[in-house]
Amino acid sequence: MNAVKRWVSLDPDIAKAVEEAAAGDGVSFSLWLSEAARHRLRIRDGLRGVAEWEAEAGPLSPEEIAAGAALLNGLLAGQQPAQRSARTERDRPMTGNR
Repeated sequence: MNAVKRWVSLDPDIAKAVEEAAAGDGVSFSLWLSEAARHRLRIRDGLRGVAEWEAEAGPLSPEEIAAGAALLNGLLAGQQPAQRSARTERDRPMTGNR
């Protein structure tokens, strides 16, 4: 694996918690931090994508948000999605990057 070395400063409590989590997961401190950063970046990208979609299609309704939360919880529990959200493909704006 290619790696870029960086020096980082962490709060002592955070560093200790990461050390314990990494040991518990059986990975290195660096790998644990890298995976945590990757996870945070994916969340950030997802939130940006939702904001872009809402800018084009309008805000998500409370029902759509609840359906999304239920879908996410099911996926996290290992279930396959049953059906699409309340908005259909025809309701989505047509853009070149989707």
